Amino acid sequence: MLIDSLELPRNHLVKADFCVIGSGPGGIAITRELAGTGKNVCLLESGGVEREIDVQDLSAGESIGDPLLSLRDTRNRQFGGNSNIWSIKTGRLESNQWNIGVRYVPLSDIDFQVRDWIPDSGWPIVGEELIPYYKQAQKVAHSGPFEYRTEFWANQDIVPYEFEENAPFTSRVYQFGPAKVFHQNYFEELKITANVEVYLHATAIELVQEPEHSRVCRVHVSNLAQKTFSVEAKIFILATGGIETARLLLASNSHQPAGIGNSHDLVGRYFMEHPLVDIGRLYPSSAQVYRKTAFYDLRCVKGHPVMGHFVLTPEAMAKYYLPNGAVVIFPRPSIRQTEAVLSLKTLFEQGHLKHPVPKQWASIAQHLLKIGKGLDYIAHAIYLAKKYDQSLMHGFGRGGWSQHLHLCERFRSFEVLLVSEQVPIFSNRVQLSKERDVLGMPRAALHWQWGQQSIESTAKIQHLFAQTVEQHGLGQMVPKLREGQPFLNGPAGIAHHIGTTRMSAHPSRGVVDENCRVHSTQNLYVASSAVFPTGGYANPTLTILALSLRLASHLKTRIE
Repeated sequence: MLIDSLELPRNHLVKADFCVIGSGPGGIAITRELAGTGKNVCLLESGGVEREIDVQDLSAGESIGDPLLSLRDTRNRQFGGNSNIWSIKTGRLESNQWNIGVRYVPLSDIDFQVRDWIPDSGWPIVGEELIPYYKQAQKVAHSGPFEYRTEFWANQDIVPYEFEENAPFTSRVYQFGPAKVFHQNYFEELKITANVEVYLHATAIELVQEPEHSRVCRVHVSNLAQKTFSVEAKIFILATGGIETARLLLASNSHQPAGIGNSHDLVGRYFMEHPLVDIGRLYPSSAQVYRKTAFYDLRCVKGHPVMGHFVLTPEAMAKYYLPNGAVVIFPRPSIRQTEAVLSLKTLFEQGHLKHPVPKQWASIAQHLLKIGKGLDYIAHAIYLAKKYDQSLMHGFGRGGWSQHLHLCERFRSFEVLLVSEQVPIFSNRVQLSKERDVLGMPRAALHWQWGQQSIESTAKIQHLFAQTVEQHGLGQMVPKLREGQPFLNGPAGIAHHIGTTRMSAHPSRGVVDENCRVHSTQNLYVASSAVFPTGGYANPTLTILALSLRLASHLKTRIE
C-alpha cells in the first residue's frame, strides 16, 4: 500500500512488525524479503516518487577538510534512493539496447581480512559467508549470474591480457545492471503488496528508546508540512546510507546524550569514499594494443553487459603495503580533441546554449573556443555515432569501441583511472552541525581528508601500473602529476559513502555486530554500506544487497 504522509492527520500512529527506514536498494531488498514472512512491514521514504527540490535540501550539509562531492546532490531523497541518479546511459552493444545504471562486483576475499598494513582492517565475517547472498543479490538486481571469473566472460577473440605470473596486476570484470529495477519495478510491486505500507514524504527525525535504553520503541517522523507522526515496531532497520544513518543515531539523543549506539564514540567515525583519480595516459606501442585490450571495453557477453578492469593482486598489496585498487582504461583522441568533446558535453548537459546568462558568457566562449580547435574530431565522431553507434567519449556505461577495431585509428591513447580503496581513518567522521534543517534536525557535518597513507598508496599504484604496462609491451604511460605527486584535483569520490557504523564483534571497536545489530540496542539494525569496516575498491551496491538479504534471513528467525 502506498501512503503519502502529507495526507495523514497530525500525531498519527502507525504500528508494524518491521520498520525499514530508507527505500534505496538495501531498504527495498530487505522489505521484499520481510514481506514474505506475512508480517506487517512499514517502509519510510523521505521523498516522493519524483525528485523534489525542497525535500532534497534536507540532504544539505557541511563538508570540512579536503574537497568532496556535495552532500546535498549525492544523497537522493526519492523512492529508490540513489538508483534514480545512478549514471544511466543507453548504449547499443551487439545489436542489443541496454540501459546501464550501475556496476556490480563483489568485495575481494582480502577485503574481509585483517591486513597488518591497513589500520583497523578486518571484518567479523569472511567473504565465503556472503556468497549465497551475493548470488541472490544478482537476481534481485536483474543482473547476470554470480560469476566474476574472467575466463567465463572471455571468448576465442577477446581475452584478458596475460601478465607474467609475478606481475602486480591481474584482471577482473564488472557486471552492469539496470537502475530502474529499484525505483520502477519494485515500486510497482511494493505499492500493491498487502502487508507492506510504503510511506512517502516521511523523514525519520528521531529514534526513541525505552527508559532502560536497550530497545527502540518508536521513530518520530515528519515532513515539510510539519505533520509529525510516529511508527511503533518490534524491529527497526536503518537503510539510509553512511551519512544519514550516523546523523539519525547521533540526533536520537533524548536518553543518551551522545546518541544511540555511541557509548564508545564510534558512531560517525571511519567515513570512507572511493577516490577516483586520473593517473595518466597510456600511449599504445602499436595498433594491436587495442585488440589486446578489447576485454576492458564495455561489451555484451552471454546476454549481459560486462567490462574488464585491472586489479592489484593480493601478493602485490602485501608486498608493497597497498590498499585494494582497480585500474580502468578508456580510449581517447588527442588532448586537444578530448578537451573539445568535454566542452561540448558541458555546454549541452548544463544547458548553457539553451538558456545563456551574461555571467556565463566568458565560460561559454572558452568552451566554444576548445570545440572549434577540436572540430575535426567532433565532426568525425558524430558521423561514427550515427553510422556505428559509437560514443563521442567512451567511459563507464559507454562502451562498444572494440566492436569496430578498424575505427580505433582515431584514438591516440588510453585515459587511465584508478578507483582506490581508502584506508580507514578514525578522524574522518560525520558529526552534527549547529545548523538545523526545516524539520528541526541538525544537519550533517562531514570531516574528511585523503590521509597521507592513501596519497602515498595512490602514488605507488600509479608507478606500479606504469612500470607493468611498459614492461609488458603495451606502451608508454605518462603519469599525471602535480609537483611530483598524483594529480588529486577537484572534489574527490564517486558518492560511495562507506563506514560510520562499522561492524565488529566487540562493542569497543564497532557500532554493529556481525548480524548488523547495534550493539547496545536489542531491536535496531543497519542495512547499508555504513557497516563496512573497510571498503575495498568495489562499488558497494552488490555487497549492500547481499548484507541486506543476509540480515533479512537472520530477522526471519527473530520475529514471532
